[in-house]
Amino acid sequence: MVKIKTVIPGDNYLLTICLENGSSVTIDLKRKLFTVRFAELRDKEVFRAAATDGETVYWPGGLSLDLSEIMEIAAK
Repeated sequence: MVKIKTVIPGDNYLLTICLENGSSVTIDLKRKLFTVRFAELRDKEVFRAAATDGETVYWPGGLSLDLSEIMEIAAK
């Protein structure tokens, strides 16, 4: 299974996820900000606090996305 190497929060709620295999994917979370699940990310400081444990991207407060969810968002 491919691991997440780094996560880079960018401007306009774009999140770039770099994988250990050299690939990367950028997802746009702007539309998700108005859902209950992602509402806390409207705070730009919280959004910029994105981190990874290799399996998921997570934020303070408990919100997380695993790689399959990331790829699902990227495909839309």
